[in-house]
Amino acid sequence: MYLRALTLREFAGVSSLVLDRFESGLNVIVGDNEAGKSTVLAALRAAFFQKHRSSGEATRALVPYGRQARPEVEVAFSLGGTDYRLRKAFLQKPEAELSWSGGRLQGDAVEERLAELLRFTHSGARKSRDGDFVGTFGLLWVNQGRSTEGIDLGAGRDAVTASLEGEVTQVLGGERGRALIAASRASQDRFFTETLRVKTSSPLREAEEHLERLREELAQRRMALADYRARLQRLSDRRSVLRSYEGDDAAGQAAAALARVEAEQRALGDLRRDCADAERELKHALAAREHAGERVRRREALAAAVAQAVALEGAERQRLAELHSASERERRHLGEREDALAIARAALEAAERRAETARLADERLRLSREIERLDAQLAEGRRLAARLDALREEAGGGTPAPRALAELEEIERLCREAEIRLSAASPTVRFAPEKAGAAILLDGESLSDSAAHVVSRRSTFALPGFGTVTVEPGGGSAALADEAARSRERLAARLSALGRSSVEDVRRAVREGEERDAERKRLRELLAARLPSGLEASDAELRGLREALARLPRGDGPEMVVDLVAARAEAQGAREGASRAEGELEAARRDLRAGESERVAAEARVAHRGAEALRLRAEIEEAEAARPAAALREDLAAAELERAAREAVAEARRRALAEGDPETVERTVVAKRRARDEIERTLLALRAEIASLEGELRVQGANALDEEIARLEGEAEQAERARARLALEADASRLLHQTLLQAQREAHESWLAPIKSHVAPYLRLIHPDSDIALDEGTLELTGLRRGGVDEEFHRLSAGAREQVAVVTRLALADVIKKSGHPAAVILDDALVNTDERRLERMHHVLRKAAEGLQVIVLTCRERDFRDIGAPIFRL
Repeated sequence: MYLRALTLREFAGVSSLVLDRFESGLNVIVGDNEAGKSTVLAALRAAFFQKHRSSGEATRALVPYGRQARPEVEVAFSLGGTDYRLRKAFLQKPEAELSWSGGRLQGDAVEERLAELLRFTHSGARKSRDGDFVGTFGLLWVNQGRSTEGIDLGAGRDAVTASLEGEVTQVLGGERGRALIAASRASQDRFFTETLRVKTSSPLREAEEHLERLREELAQRRMALADYRARLQRLSDRRSVLRSYEGDDAAGQAAAALARVEAEQRALGDLRRDCADAERELKHALAAREHAGERVRRREALAAAVAQAVALEGAERQRLAELHSASERERRHLGEREDALAIARAALEAAERRAETARLADERLRLSREIERLDAQLAEGRRLAARLDALREEAGGGTPAPRALAELEEIERLCREAEIRLSAASPTVRFAPEKAGAAILLDGESLSDSAAHVVSRRSTFALPGFGTVTVEPGGGSAALADEAARSRERLAARLSALGRSSVEDVRRAVREGEERDAERKRLRELLAARLPSGLEASDAELRGLREALARLPRGDGPEMVVDLVAARAEAQGAREGASRAEGELEAARRDLRAGESERVAAEARVAHRGAEALRLRAEIEEAEAARPAAALREDLAAAELERAAREAVAEARRRALAEGDPETVERTVVAKRRARDEIERTLLALRAEIASLEGELRVQGANALDEEIARLEGEAEQAERARARLALEADASRLLHQTLLQAQREAHESWLAPIKSHVAPYLRLIHPDSDIALDEGTLELTGLRRGGVDEEFHRLSAGAREQVAVVTRLALADVIKKSGHPAAVILDDALVNTDERRLERMHHVLRKAAEGLQVIVLTCRERDFRDIGAPIFRL
């Protein structure tokens, strides 16, 4: 199959396109992005494989965006030595026509004939995917961006398979071979999963599980027999231990030993009670001695307190006398501070009067200077305002706006251009009569002999002695003359409306207006700088300053010049002196108040100390009358003697208790009681365990277990033989199927050989010493073997993937073409990831493929293909 020409009208993003004279070999179509390269491939797909009556989403995508149009495509191609012309229109009035030298078809018959010629079947899907092709064309026509995705044979697999079967004889005995593989697979599947693991439902697994159950039951019976024998031995051991305990009378001996140590414990208890009684009597003696000693100490403390109270009273009376003297001195100091404060206040009043006089004089001077400054600024401001008023009066007559000048200049430019065009289009007639004074008439009016006349419209010249000459200028001179006249009239009307005689007059008026505006702006800025608040506000401010100056008080006599700073410093010094005097007076008052408070407190302390001494003397006299101090000391000596006697008795009883070792006796009692209890528990446990073992052994006998074990051993032996037989059968089925698959793989080497033989010449040009790997079942590209290393296809670089995919497509196209299938290769931007060095080798690949195939390359990079030696069609 060879494409010859393609014509598009209102198709997708292309309004009109004609590509003709495609060559049978290599062709290159170049266009920028969005120029319509992919549209060319979409148009070929629609022409050959899309029904003209379809109205789905894929068909609606053929309409130009934003317009209602009828997409049309026309293709000229040759197939099997016959030249065909195919034309289709979609959506609005759909139409299909196929014509050749021997016939012509229309409508649905065209679709049927195309499917027959191109060997494909229309898809039954209601919605086809964008970019899908039918038949082998999904393999040979590559959409933009899909060159690196490998090769999806799709519907083209049948054509490739049929082509390979033409070159390779029947594999594995044909149907018998496939049936043999299927049978071996069924036998293997009886035992194994897809990953060759034993199935849970296989006979082998059932046999293994049955054998495992028998073995578990046999192990349980053997364990039961061993347990029976262990119980029998345990019963014998327990009877022997019980006889030993009973023969030694272990329980009676333990009870007797416990009784002996308990008697020792009771004797120690009596001794401990006697010791406790002695300790209590000792505590009573200690308390009596402590009470007697406390009474002696309180009497001695009371005597010491009386002596201390008398001494403190004397000290307080001496302190009170000293405070009376200090209080008199503080009253004299307070009077002195009051006199100093009065003097300081008088000095402050005089200094403040002088400071106020100086402040008023300074304020009058400041206001006078401010009035003088503001008066001068007002005068300058009034002068500037008058100048502004004069400029406004000058502009009162009206000044043309710059926009009016721009409009006039545009009209003048148009008028000048019209005159120039008229001059260029109008001929110039110049008369040179031989006789001087010969009359030449133009429409009845006389012309000068030597005057040159520009003829812009049809004019008739009368030449005496000759006749008339009519000149008709061409090139639209009359229209140009009318246009020039209208331009002049428009210019005159606009000048008249502005009240000006010429454009230059308007230009001068605009310039003068701009100068006046600049001067007004300058004067306003000066006025704003001189009087920021304005004339009226500044005038009001001046009146306010004068009124403030008038309100300032004046002295009765002539004003004296006083230094304001010195006066204020003097007033501040006087103020600080008065403040210090007030502080000193207040401190003297505080000192006097504190002295008075301390004197009153001293008087209270003297009274308190006297009362306290009197009370303590009375209290000691009363105590001595009740019991003298000598008697208290005698009571203390008697209590000490009683304590010593009680201490001796308690110590003797402590020694006796320690000699009896009560701690050892207590531990011995606990140990003997625990030993007796443990022996009794052991005897009870032994008797209970012996009774239990005797009952269990009577229930189960050893003979029944021996018979059950013998039966299970026989069944396990039979199950083991069955399992071994099934395992042998399973291994045989797996070996048979794997051997047949290996034979099939070896046969597929000859099955894939034609493809690899066609790929090899192309592959050598870009990847020497390499080979492709194809899936044996799907024939899809899976990898590349380079230098003895296998590389998965999806792990190759984008450039390597697209190169290998392109050469494999070309090889498959050769195989398909050999079997008589239509084969033309179209690559849409399929080499965008290829570097410059390999791109040159890919050019060799394309040129080699084009020797037997038609190859059309769509690209946006003309520079990459301008040296390939193929015709280039530019969109």
